[in-house]
Amino acid sequence: MNATAGFFEADRTYQRRRWIFQCLAVAPSPFDQEVRAVGFLYRPGEPATATALDAEDWELDEWKPTPATPAMSPEGPR
Repeated sequence: MNATAGFFEADRTYQRRRWIFQCLAVAPSPFDQEVRAVGFLYRPGEPATATALDAEDWELDEWKPTPATPAMSPEGPR
């Protein structure tokens, strides 16, 4: 599935202030067909939570793509 330009992309990491979102997939919701980005949301040093973000989250929350580093990865350094 191709997301619209300017939306989360699968296999990318994004940051908004202290929050980090690792996008695993982009797909339509089975309930309303709204496109959602599914992944893990966390702050460094805290547990990650599985979540889905929508177009409003993208537009209003100022997410910026960022390179994934071992310190940002929930699995820790490799």
